[in-house]
Amino acid sequence: MQEYKIEKVKLTNGHVCSIPVGKDGYVPIDALVKRFNSVVEKGHIRNRSKDYDQEASVVLPTKITPREAAAWWDAPNRYDIEYIDTPGKVQKNLGHIKDPESKKIHEKFDIICLPSEEKKIRSIIDEAYSLEERQKLVKNGNVTVVVRPLQDSAGNIVGRKIELDRDHGKNNSTFVHEGIHLLRRDDESRSGVAKTTMAVSDLSKASEINNLNLEESCTVAEQMARGKNPSSGYYQFVQIFDEKKKRWRYPTEKEASDMMKEDRAIFTNGTNKPLKGKAAINSVNENWSRSNISRLKIEGSKTRAIDEFSKRNPMMKEVKSKRNTHSLRRKSS
Repeated sequence: MQEYKIEKVKLTNGHVCSIPVGKDGYVPIDALVKRFNSVVEKGHIRNRSKDYDQEASVVLPTKITPREAAAWWDAPNRYDIEYIDTPGKVQKNLGHIKDPESKKIHEKFDIICLPSEEKKIRSIIDEAYSLEERQKLVKNGNVTVVVRPLQDSAGNIVGRKIELDRDHGKNNSTFVHEGIHLLRRDDESRSGVAKTTMAVSDLSKASEINNLNLEESCTVAEQMARGKNPSSGYYQFVQIFDEKKKRWRYPTEKEASDMMKEDRAIFTNGTNKPLKGKAAINSVNENWSRSNISRLKIEGSKTRAIDEFSKRNPMMKEVKSKRNTHSLRRKSS
């Protein structure tokens, strides 16, 4: 964050707030975000995601002077600032989009983010999917994209709302992953591993954890095929067979990273270049059973993803690798 002048504001409770101020007389947005991220309560950084979801009775605008911001600066849990710690209005500034078909699609993307972020978010959407695929994303209704603080993930999807973490989710890989969940559900031309087995409501049901495990495994696979420099934390839950201990276990950080790189090569036919459309879908259907991510077993699930899929499709079996990966062997299903 760049250096700003500091204005001291004394509140009626006696507290003195030292608040950054820009040349225009308003508190810079990055200073507001930094303050929100740094608040400590009872010795711990507060739950920013929970704060965002609990709207205060007083909501202030982002364009605010130090004097106007002082009460929030002193106690952000008592007040909110739009887009910082509570949602603001939908941003829909489409003047920079010249292509008529693309603009028609973007009219169905409701972006809730800081005004300065909107153009970047819309460019991420365009980069992630072809025009035809973006049409499929919105064919069943508007899609809301919210940039906000999330607690344990870079992205999340609830119904037709995609949430991107303010610090870690505003990137191609995260949006590709969350968008795939929608395409797997709404694209009727899909089949096999590339088509979801989950109902809309199931994505948040703990009782459907085995099904969710399968959904995330297949989604990560397509993320590896489509993403620009994709990355996924799900590889920490990909089980590997330890030859020495003769049992399945979760990987070390390096093993997880190696497996992710190997899958990237598998799903892009060794090119490391993102695929789109049918090429990406076909790659997932053809290669998932021999990928590392097919052995995903997230916390709470009772079976690996490929075992769950095999229950529904008896012909699907894990494919053994022809080479010994990470000095560990794979055990067939």
